[in-house]
Amino acid sequence: MKEIKSVLLDNSFCIRLLKRDDEFHQNAIDYFEYFLENEIELYLSTIVVSEYAVGDNPDNLLSLNAFQLLEFDYADAKTAGAFFAELKDNEELRKSEQRKVIINDIKLFAQIHNRKIDAYITKDRKSLSKMIDPLKKTHNLNFEFIDLSVSLNDKLGRLF
Repeated sequence: MKEIKSVLLDNSFCIRLLKRDDEFHQNAIDYFEYFLENEIELYLSTIVVSEYAVGDNPDNLLSLNAFQLLEFDYADAKTAGAFFAELKDNEELRKSEQRKVIINDIKLFAQIHNRKIDAYITKDRKSLSKMIDPLKKTHNLNFEFIDLSVSLNDKLGRLF
């Protein structure tokens, strides 16, 4: 993993962080502890808070007192619009994902881009090839994608 100083947390990470019976709960805990130990800034978008609130009270998440909240602002909206315009004709993307998921993910990518956040952690591997890779080519979207289904030890190349 390249050196990162900041990471935006996806809803899939947040759910698994607090859901003890999830198969990726330990991965979420390990990454969370790693981020804290290495003083990596943890960003939580208000978009993710709204997604999280569908299944649980977001106060449970915010009680960890480890996150900086990011509000979706005018600059983010403008960037997200440009990103969506780029991807709107991608028939494969629209067939594979719900429209609201695509729009929320694009808004998160706009926040990452505008604030120069170093990394994004999610369980949603599909977004890498269908949205992130095309936007890297056309809009210089640049961040490290951290796949929550990959353990921290595997990501770091550790044998323990």
